[in-house]
Amino acid sequence: MCQLLCELAHRFRVGYAADSANSRNPEHIPGLNKRLPLLKAALLLTACTIGSPVLAQSTTESAANAATAPVTANIITREVVVAAGDTLAAISARELGRAGFAAQLAEFNELAIDTPLTPGSTIRIPILVAAEAESAQVVFVKGTVIITRPSAAAALTPDPSDDAQDATVFDLERDFDIYPGDTILTNSDGYVSIEFSSGSVINLQPDTEATLSLLACLPENADCIIEIKTYKGKITSDVNKRDEQEVDFRINTPYASAAVRGTVFDVEASDTLRVGVTEGVVDLSAQQQGVDLNSGFGSVVVEGQAPAPPVPLLPAPVFKRVPTRMAPGDAIVWWPFADASAYIARLANDEAGVETLNSYDVSTDQLELSAVGAGDYYLLLRAVDTNGLRGFTSSTRITVADIDSSLAPVETLTTRQGQEFLVQVQNPPANATGFEIQIANNLEFDDPLSVDVNATGSAVFRVNDDQVFSRARALLDPYTVSAFGDISGSDD
Repeated sequence: MCQLLCELAHRFRVGYAADSANSRNPEHIPGLNKRLPLLKAALLLTACTIGSPVLAQSTTESAANAATAPVTANIITREVVVAAGDTLAAISARELGRAGFAAQLAEFNELAIDTPLTPGSTIRIPILVAAEAESAQVVFVKGTVIITRPSAAAALTPDPSDDAQDATVFDLERDFDIYPGDTILTNSDGYVSIEFSSGSVINLQPDTEATLSLLACLPENADCIIEIKTYKGKITSDVNKRDEQEVDFRINTPYASAAVRGTVFDVEASDTLRVGVTEGVVDLSAQQQGVDLNSGFGSVVVEGQAPAPPVPLLPAPVFKRVPTRMAPGDAIVWWPFADASAYIARLANDEAGVETLNSYDVSTDQLELSAVGAGDYYLLLRAVDTNGLRGFTSSTRITVADIDSSLAPVETLTTRQGQEFLVQVQNPPANATGFEIQIANNLEFDDPLSVDVNATGSAVFRVNDDQVFSRARALLDPYTVSAFGDISGSDD
């Protein structure tokens, strides 16, 4: 039995008994005095025999004292009611995430693994409650994001003197601690990135709801266990591991789960689950059937069905044109994919997209930015296939500039000199620190060459065209420009 509990505890650790005060019945199971080490985090599990349980303490008391509790742990149980057609394997898959725990579940309930179950009877599910309060941390938040915390864990709010200590809903802020049982909800404008002590990061995009259900990832632990339950929305995960520490990272939905082994992957949940893997391997399971998703593949799970066979993800798009700077009217252009149904672009402060500021659903091969403040950003672009799976990511650094309406547009003169074209700004304004000059072989400027020049306002271009067109705009600084002036041609 000691071996059994060790195996079960390895999988069923939680930070608090307050995962759901209405569905769990915390019971301490007394037994032998012998203690077994379960975690290198110095947690000790009191080994037990199956007997009549007695109540140890309320979930509220347990959560309130978790931050200062001694380095011990208790086994609690919750009961599930057997439905018609249930087997131990089915209950194990539904309640514990893996049908493979059916043998341990049978032993814990003193049953043979093939024992027929009577509808209406109960099966006990063992859980280890860790004494040490472990948390993840919010490293970025934008827009409206709230967190719902079980009342039993309310004592673990960052400021114990805060009047909101007993509240269950908080506005999420940077450096906020996320504990097991916490549910995060992003609004239509909400983005949040959460980092775990192992370096793993999850990014929740707008209109997403997710709960941190399990967390046991201290540096001294033999394993790092992180489990998240999501009900709707999009989550991007970058799973990292410490040296010599195994990772058990899992995202569950009500009808499927994705288990990760050192991976960068995406999950989109609604009545359909979409999982795409861009690094590592994911085990996707539903309806007691599973598929391995290697890097570059994705799968779709329809509620009530097994996972669809893996399909290749679309490659990273290739940018055709990235303007020197983007002001209103400028566009980033990429080469389109014939089998892409759409593209998703994200504007972020960093190349990894941890600090995402905006996202755009794009149906064409170009993107104009609006309502974006002047500054330097990264644009991350992905193609979406007909299954709704997102492909690999391309990223590029961009500069966004404001147009100063008080700065008059400038005109250019284009002169051919042998194989070269001289472009000169006419009547440059005195307050301009420089100019952006563009040339193209067509009046639409759909693929121009662009260069920044100093206040003299001239540039020489060598191109293999008989005729070119030019235009320019004045620069007050790299982030403030005039509108483009009139276009001039080399034959004018």
